[in-house]
Amino acid sequence: MTELTNETNDQSPVIEISNLYKSFGTNNVLVDFNLVVNKGENVVVLGKSGSGKSVLIKCVVGLLEQDQGSVKVLGQDVSDMGQQELDQIRVKIGFLFQNSALYDSMTVRENLEFPMRRHWFKMERTETDQLVEEALENVGLLHAVDMMPSDLSGGMRKRIGLARTLILKPEIVLYDEPTTGLDPITGREIVQLMMMLQKKYNTSSIIISHDMNVAKTTANKVVILVDGKNYAEGSFDELKSNDDPKVKQFFESIL
Repeated sequence: MTELTNETNDQSPVIEISNLYKSFGTNNVLVDFNLVVNKGENVVVLGKSGSGKSVLIKCVVGLLEQDQGSVKVLGQDVSDMGQQELDQIRVKIGFLFQNSALYDSMTVRENLEFPMRRHWFKMERTETDQLVEEALENVGLLHAVDMMPSDLSGGMRKRIGLARTLILKPEIVLYDEPTTGLDPITGREIVQLMMMLQKKYNTSSIIISHDMNVAKTTANKVVILVDGKNYAEGSFDELKSNDDPKVKQFFESIL
C-alpha cells in the first residue's frame, strides 16, 4: 500500500502563482494575478460572480491552461506537465466542486473508492475499506456508506464530497464555494468540518467563496480578486478596516 501522509513542519510555499493571465476570447478573466500559498495556510479568495475565482483554481489543478505566467504546485510548473505528471500531482491535490460532483449511479462507498481506482494505488480490500471508513467517520456519515447520492440531503452530499476530496490525504485542497446552496446552520457545520480536517491533516487550501463567514472563520489570508488581479491581500481584520472602496464593498454587509 502506498503510504498516505503529509505531516511536515515546513512552512515553504506549496502554490506559487506568478503573472498569471487567462482570457476567453475578448474576456480577460485573470490579468497579471500573483499569489503565494504556504504550507498549512488557508487562503480565501473573494470576488464578485464571474470575476475569475473558479478559473483561478482550475488553472492551479491543470483543468485550464493559462495564457501566460507560471503556476507552480509543490515546486513543479503545472503548465510544463504532461498528462501522466498531472495525474501524479493531482493525487496530492483535493478539489471540492461547488455541487459536490458525486456520481449519481454510484453508492457513497463507490464514490469514495473512485479516486483510488482512478489513480495507481493498489490496495487490499481491507485497506480500501479502512480508508472509506475513516473518511466517512471524519464527516460523521459512516451510516451512509451504502446509500445513493439521491438519498442524501444537500448538506450530506457536501460532506460526502469533502470525504472523497480528502480520502487520499492530499497536501493541498481547493474548495469551490463550499457553502453555496446550504442553509446557514449547515454552512457553518461544513466550515467547522473544514477547519477540523485542515488541522488533522495539516493541509494547505485555497478557498473560493463569497460567504464572509467562511472568510472570517477559515482564512489565514484573504485575497480580493478585482479586475483579474490580486487587488489586495491580508488578514480578514486588516482588509475589513481597509478604506479602499473596492475592498470595502466586500465587508459592508457585516459592518
